[in-house]
Amino acid sequence: MPNVEPDHRLRCYVVVWRCALATVLLTSVALTASACGAAGGLNGGGTPSHASVDPAADRGTTGQVVRACGSHYATDFDDGLESRIVNAGAVSLVGFRVAPVPSEGAPVRTFKVMVRLNAGADADIETATAGTSLLYDRARFVTGNMYQLSDGDRRVRFTGCPDNSAVFNGAVLTSGPREAELRITTDGRTMPILVSAYGG
Repeated sequence: MPNVEPDHRLRCYVVVWRCALATVLLTSVALTASACGAAGGLNGGGTPSHASVDPAADRGTTGQVVRACGSHYATDFDDGLESRIVNAGAVSLVGFRVAPVPSEGAPVRTFKVMVRLNAGADADIETATAGTSLLYDRARFVTGNMYQLSDGDRRVRFTGCPDNSAVFNGAVLTSGPREAELRITTDGRTMPILVSAYGG
């Protein structure tokens, strides 16, 4: 009677090797997705909590961008961002890494800045740094990150939700600076703060 033990062991080795390979591939995919999410489009930085209103509503007939309750992306920042949050009263902001260069000769780069308002708060945010603008008009978001500085605005108004905090997604467009001085106005009081791209 032939000895089948070597063949049995070979099959076990093949099964174990395939399982290990699958684990490595899944881990690699997860890490790649995480890295792309951190550096890519303008979503992220919070877990989506609802279906958002039409992006066309962000820019009213006056031409000013107003992000109102219902256009927010989430109700709070994701865990793990606490050390990067900049607070200005009822407003908190967190910056992310500068997005990869979309192509040679791209006029500007972007870095996401998520804005959180406390329940019932309103705020105007204005950039005071030359070579930067604020991109919070969702109708102008593009997946390729190819923007002009004029695609953003110098000032954006945010209107929070009455019963819960609200996180709004957007970015700073920059022709060079990795740090922007922002003037936050709430309840008639203006506070200057500095928001930087994560990692400089």
